[in-house]
This record gives sequence, structure tokens and C-alpha cells, in this order.
Amino acid sequence: MPFENRIARANGNDFSCWFEGAGDKDIVFIHGEIHGKAYWEPQILEFMRDHRCLAYDRRGHHGSDNSTFGYSVENQTRDLRALLDHFGMQRPRFVALAFGTTIAANFANQNPERVESMLIGAWSELHDALSYLERWEVAGRRSAATLEAGGKKALVELLRREGGKTMYMVIPPEGDPMREPAIELMASHSAAHYRSGMLEVASSVPDLIPRFEKLDIPVLGICGADDPFKDNPEVLAGMRNFREAGLIEGGGRFVHWQQPETFNSIAREFLDHGRVR
Repeated sequence: MPFENRIARANGNDFSCWFEGAGDKDIVFIHGEIHGKAYWEPQILEFMRDHRCLAYDRRGHHGSDNSTFGYSVENQTRDLRALLDHFGMQRPRFVALAFGTTIAANFANQNPERVESMLIGAWSELHDALSYLERWEVAGRRSAATLEAGGKKALVELLRREGGKTMYMVIPPEGDPMREPAIELMASHSAAHYRSGMLEVASSVPDLIPRFEKLDIPVLGICGADDPFKDNPEVLAGMRNFREAGLIEGGGRFVHWQQPETFNSIAREFLDHGRVR
């Protein structure tokens, strides 16, 4: 990776962070569940030219993987607030993906004055988090048992065989150049996180939509055409400054990684100019 890992202490936990760029505009990137900050590299390379960019491994992920509890959305919202304070980011733009969008939206509900605008990718978790519990419980148990029996190598092999087929359906299909990086990313957590941390996150998502759709901040939804859990813009039809971008072809759950030039172009039009293509 081209960036320096920085360890920031916030809300009682150590977080592995990238903090890059310069200027008077800030962006914070929030990854999804059993993902990691690594996949924001194409966005940071683009936006660090004229923004201060923060990406961090959420509690229990990768370089921040030292927490045995506290995965709830509320506690991870406290993590986010403490990290923004640590890095002096008063009113950043937010770019969040999947379960990262639940943290971003919960933060915005509680601190609307601290959000300039928000891009939410693959955001069905905002309103459909509980639907993940049953399949995550099965996949998580299988992942944890495989990891404990054979280590990360065994889990990678399992995800090569079954990822995107019978478990973790967001893993790109065979032939996609991002399949192996996604498998590596999703196989890099502790057994405890697969077994219980993921379930704590999904089961703790509050009813975000009623407060969120009343916020007067610009919000853009974005989704890959091949995402197995596509966005439902009707859910936020009552939000005055919400727009959903057109589906991006050639990308799924990790569309920002699979089609970074297209994603970055749409993101810049929205974040810098308020326009939606």
C-alpha cells in the first residue's frame, strides 16, 4: 500500500488509519462489514490531491483487530466521532459502503451539523440489516471453524470455492479481477469477529430512516449493476436532498474498487459540485 499506517487511539480502542492529503476540505471513508480500509486506495489517490482524506479499519478489522467487544452501531458511531475529533475533522464529506452506511447515517442523525454531504454505496443495510443475520450466522460459524482448524490459508481456500456461491454473496464472481483481492480482504479477521462480531453489528442497527430522511444534507446513493443486494431508492423518497445515481455497469458490491474511474468521476461531480450523473 502506498500510504503510511497511523495508529489513533479513540473511544478506548486503537485504530489503523490512513490520513493523507492537504487542503481545507475533508473526506472520511467508512468500509463495510468484514471489509477494510485497503479498498479505498483508488479513492484516496484521487481525492488526496485537494482533500484531507481519512480511512480507517473499523473496530475488529485488520490493523484495528484488537477488540473483543463493542461492535454495535452505536459504539462504532462513537468510534467515528472520536476519530474525527482526533484528526481535527469538523465537517467532512462522508463516503461509506454497505454496513459502513449505517454508521455514517447514525452519526448524521446525531450530529447533522458535522456532515457536509454523504455518498452512500450499496446502502440496503440502512433499512434491511436484519435480513443479513441468518445467512451471516451460518457463514460466520463456517468461517470461524475453518480459520481455527487451518488458519487463514484454509479460509482463503474455502472462500475461493464457495465465496459468491453459497456464502458471502458479495464476493465477485470467478473471472472478475477483484475476486482474489476481495477474498483476501474478507478472510483477514479474527474467528471471534466471524462468529459474533458481525452478528452484533447487524442486530444492533436502529431504525435509521425516519430521522435520516428528515436531514437537510445532500446524499447520493450509488450501486453496482451486479450487486446482489441492490439499492432501493424508494426507501429515501422522502429525503429532500437525496438522489440515486444510475447503476454502474461492470461492478457489484465493490464497484468503487472494480470501476474506480467511473465511481470517482461520479463522486467528484457530487461531492465537489453537487451534480448527479
